[in-house]
Amino acid sequence: MVRRVLLLAALLVGQPGLTDWNYRIVEGAGGVPLNVVTAGDPASPAILFIHGIGQSHVSFARQLDSDLAKDFFLVSFDLRGHGASGKPWLAEDYGESQVWAQDVAAVIEATEIDRPVMVGWSYGTLVVMDYLREFGIASVAGINLTGALGALQPFRMPAGDDPNVAEFARIRKLQLSPDLVDNIRASEPMVRWLTAEPLPEPERQLFQAVTMMLPVYARRAMTQRRLDNRDLLERLTLPVLLSLGEKDNPGQLDDGAEMAATHANMRLSVYEGAGHSVFFERPERFNAELRRFVQATGATPALP
Repeated sequence: MVRRVLLLAALLVGQPGLTDWNYRIVEGAGGVPLNVVTAGDPASPAILFIHGIGQSHVSFARQLDSDLAKDFFLVSFDLRGHGASGKPWLAEDYGESQVWAQDVAAVIEATEIDRPVMVGWSYGTLVVMDYLREFGIASVAGINLTGALGALQPFRMPAGDDPNVAEFARIRKLQLSPDLVDNIRASEPMVRWLTAEPLPEPERQLFQAVTMMLPVYARRAMTQRRLDNRDLLERLTLPVLLSLGEKDNPGQLDDGAEMAATHANMRLSVYEGAGHSVFFERPERFNAELRRFVQATGATPALP
């Protein structure tokens, strides 16, 4: 299985002419080892990518392997419990905001990045808010939230008559089952929901393998967190870019539009025809908008 995963990873990120990825292990909160990857010049302005539940830094391959690495220092890592990072046993190792914030702080310190722009995807938007809650906004140049709104607004499920609601509940039950066969059965539809259109087969297989690397006990503790970050909304005076897919949760789109309309520092970018992973589904547009956003934060002078 390990060899198969490595071969799939080579198909995705090992093409000639792409950027070099550099790996290291960083000690996170409680001594948990975190698998950290970087690309680009450490002297360049930094972008920190934080992935969603059940995935890994490889989700951002189309950013790490892009021309963003020519002008920025790109940093990502596997969240605790995910990918090649450590997988502690106790529920409190996943349930406290401080733990996630301290992991991010450890990555920032180890990579020596200064005032990064943070890109949080899905569950990663919650981790971004964990960091801002614990350490404030002064050390961050801007935030790009995609696939979710970081609990800045209450999460809204689609309408009750939406067939995806019942299907999601069924799949979540399989994900949290003690039966490994149930977990495997859940992995395919969950990966399928990452994008509006089917993933290319190498990426589908890779992401499905990666989602199985998150232990059930860790997933259970993460999904039991009940976060409400509405109190942070008015404190987020730094630049905020919301990058959402047209075919993702419609309630989330409405909330994002309202936030952008009522906060001068926020901008909403909707990706037509895209779903939960716009950075993967529309990488050229996403990377170009992220580049302009980083420039606009003042973290770097305008580039040609």
